[in-house]
Amino acid sequence: MDLTAAHFAEFFAGVHGCQPFPWQQRLVDSLAHGDVWPDVLDLPTGSGKTAAMDAAVFHLAMRAGELRRTALRIAFVVDRRIVVDDAYERARRISRALACAALGATSEKHISPVVSEVARRLGDLAERRSDPLVVQRLRGGAPLESDWARTPVQPTILCSTVDQVGSRLLFRGYGVSDRMRPVHAGLLGQDTLILLDEAHLSQPFMETVDAVRRFGNANVRTVLLTATPRKSSRMSALGLADEDRLNPTLGPRLSVSKPAKLTKVGRNQPLIEVFADASRKMLAELQSSGIKAPVVGVTVNRIKLAREVFDALRKQGVESLLLIGRCRSADREAVVRSIDHIKTGATNRESGAPLAVVATQCIEVGVDLDFDGLVTQAAPLDALRQRFGRLNRAGRAMQAEAEIIGSPDQLAKRQPDPVYGDRIRETWDLLTEVAVSQHVDFGIAALEATLQNAGVDLRKVSSPADSAPVLMPAYLHLWAQTSPVPSADPDVGLFLHGKTPVAPDVSLVWRDDIEGISEQQDMKDLLELMPPRTGEMLSVPIWAARNFLEYRTDGLDSVADVFHQTTEINGVRRPSRCGTGTDLGPAFRWAGANDQRTDWVSVEDIRAGDVLVLPATRGGCDMFGWDPNYQFATRDVADQSATPFRAHRHAVRVTRSTVEDEADWLRLVSILDEQDGVADHRLIDDLLAALPADDADERKYPSADEPVREIREAVDALHQARGPIRIHRYPDGSKCEKGAILVAEKGVDSEQKGQPSLPSTEDDRLSISAQEPVTLDLHSEQVREWTRAFVERLSLPPKIADDVKLAAYLHDAGKADSRFQAMLYGGDVWNMPEDAPLAKSTAWSRGAWERAGLPNLWRHEALSVRMAKAHPRLRDANDPELVLWLVGTHHGLGRPLYNFAEEMAAVEPLPCLGVETWTLDATPGPQSLAFDFHGHDWPALFERLKVRYDIWGLAHLEAVLRLADHRASEQGSR
Repeated sequence: MDLTAAHFAEFFAGVHGCQPFPWQQRLVDSLAHGDVWPDVLDLPTGSGKTAAMDAAVFHLAMRAGELRRTALRIAFVVDRRIVVDDAYERARRISRALACAALGATSEKHISPVVSEVARRLGDLAERRSDPLVVQRLRGGAPLESDWARTPVQPTILCSTVDQVGSRLLFRGYGVSDRMRPVHAGLLGQDTLILLDEAHLSQPFMETVDAVRRFGNANVRTVLLTATPRKSSRMSALGLADEDRLNPTLGPRLSVSKPAKLTKVGRNQPLIEVFADASRKMLAELQSSGIKAPVVGVTVNRIKLAREVFDALRKQGVESLLLIGRCRSADREAVVRSIDHIKTGATNRESGAPLAVVATQCIEVGVDLDFDGLVTQAAPLDALRQRFGRLNRAGRAMQAEAEIIGSPDQLAKRQPDPVYGDRIRETWDLLTEVAVSQHVDFGIAALEATLQNAGVDLRKVSSPADSAPVLMPAYLHLWAQTSPVPSADPDVGLFLHGKTPVAPDVSLVWRDDIEGISEQQDMKDLLELMPPRTGEMLSVPIWAARNFLEYRTDGLDSVADVFHQTTEINGVRRPSRCGTGTDLGPAFRWAGANDQRTDWVSVEDIRAGDVLVLPATRGGCDMFGWDPNYQFATRDVADQSATPFRAHRHAVRVTRSTVEDEADWLRLVSILDEQDGVADHRLIDDLLAALPADDADERKYPSADEPVREIREAVDALHQARGPIRIHRYPDGSKCEKGAILVAEKGVDSEQKGQPSLPSTEDDRLSISAQEPVTLDLHSEQVREWTRAFVERLSLPPKIADDVKLAAYLHDAGKADSRFQAMLYGGDVWNMPEDAPLAKSTAWSRGAWERAGLPNLWRHEALSVRMAKAHPRLRDANDPELVLWLVGTHHGLGRPLYNFAEEMAAVEPLPCLGVETWTLDATPGPQSLAFDFHGHDWPALFERLKVRYDIWGLAHLEAVLRLADHRASEQGSR
């Protein structure tokens, strides 16, 4: 099929069941004509801005054979803490429709031929044809959790924040290991489209991306999605036209009236009671007007105030729900299920009872809710417009009610608001000036006319927007150094949020099975079996995490769901007073099993992007999200957040918290104790029989009780594995009194029962295979084949493509070192078989590295560089420097220095890669500053190649080879 812009409407209808708005079709028409996105999509809230993702996916399908004309990765970025991410849900809907079309059948409706064609074209690029489009939400870093970064040609939608996307782009990915940062930067710096929602709040990030394009030649396109753009004659824009205003669906949304009453609170009036009374009164008025089950949104500017109003309403008997952005995804999903009936276009709005939805700024962006009434705290005009976009969002034929409440502290001149500065007072003054009988119509069309007639300068009444510092080209070169990170390292936060320091976030994780564990290795082993996942992470400002861990309340009531200029509260750090009963620190930092940062950490040593694991008994999070005053145990949601058989493995914990009944628990313990560490699948049947029956009663959220269904489903998922179940007992327990972690791996036989699971290929000490040994020659050919597939689909220039394929073939040559081979055979130097050198082995054992005589921190890729220099095929390289660089950095080290040194003893590698006898000169390898290649040392090669291929272009080529290596390592000997 010849896919054209005329097919977009059929694609849109096939995915969403409705026709696109006129502006959405015009956007696709423009992309089909010139492949150029407008700088700004100047669209009001409620006009379907998230459909820009549909347009981007369709454009990618149209240009699937000419990738340089489109974007492989689409990042939808919101600078908010949001609770209901409708952009993510929309992206998932597109992904599911394409996956269904790729399979060729659906249980609900006929598949559109256009959707099938889009799925086919994207499937040609994807790692698996059954997954034409990968969708992932980046909300805080989870080491090694990067399903979106598996191949450089996978069509992808990322829904994330400025912090997550920006830090990755600048080689400083929050929560990403130093060694994987170049991969993330290389992918995001090439063939990427950033859709920046409400971009007027993200001016520093826009300026930084623009500088990255100018100085680093990164292939990144930014499109601003906003109703209040900062106008520039240099910016092209696409907005609404008359045909949009006449559209039967969009037109009413634009023209509906939304009158709002202005209420100024007296100095002696308790603000909590004012909001509670106004909400209760509005619900009663809406109900008396004929709305059977009215829903009132109550929006305030601080998490603390939102909780207080929520508690007050519940005490007064008003059914209420609390929405805050700083919550865990696992909890968020329960919230989403409870408010489906108040989403735009829902047909069951009257099925519930009158409801007050108390929220923070999290509902301003990315939330498709439709309120009947709105009570909102005073805020800058742009924030109010977003909040009113949730009032009668569908343009229903009803009289919506609204009230804006201003408190004396907000409207006083003497003390600016810590989040919004003086913009609340400026906005209030404007509204009182244009109000008629203390009312202002916040309908989209009506407010636009009011502002135009008043000649308002929107910059004075919009949320403060900072500018980024001047980005010097030297900063880009410093950020590109990831191994090691230079001591003079510019703070990327300033270039993401502005010159005024903004506190970055850290992620908190609560586990109920780590209580009493103090040994670092025990914690590492435990978390490696079931690592923290993004679904169980809660992001808070770094200063708030520090104060919380010290049992300090300083400033915790100022935490909001927007980024604001707040750093350390009270500035001076005090010694930590809490801990684990030792001097190890109050939290365990998880950065991956093989990262030296993984350890107990003191409050002073917490850094931006850290993932901190806390005992559940520490509290701090309830069913709605962040609550530093919550003193009860926080619910452990690790099992709900884990994806079955991620990277061929699935882990399930069976702990005392699984069941409450003592008799049920003793039955489970007796079943586990009968096993010797490895069990067959009869264990699963026995456990399912011993678990209590599932509570089938439908319970409405919120509820503190979790059904047994979740643990039953998790245990039942172990049946998917073809191999045995390994039982890992908790530390300090020879039996299973504390419970156990059950681990199953796909395709693992009983001969491998003592091994770790399929490892990251990044650690030499774990060069093992989960299936069978893989020779070095076979692995090298597999990596070259994966690389060939990547470079062909990327349409790289032939000379560069040939060099990357050559580097893929030579990358692991250093594993032919006889010491390394001994390590792969368990360190048994005397009983090694005289077989072909291996790249992967199954004979793993602790201590093999030391027994084989390998120096500490030794790296095979450094020797691979020396061997590549001696390989006859290097003479065929178009750019030998590039080949050597890709070989030497294929595990993320040596950018530009290695952290080990080795005496230049004679090395006699075993025959491999078509060379029977290796003759290596005695010159140093790249780990030495004395390394020399055509008169240049290793760091000098880095500088030359950055000029030749650009900073992000070089990182992208590294990512191509490294991801090919990862996929070949998963492939094994197949």
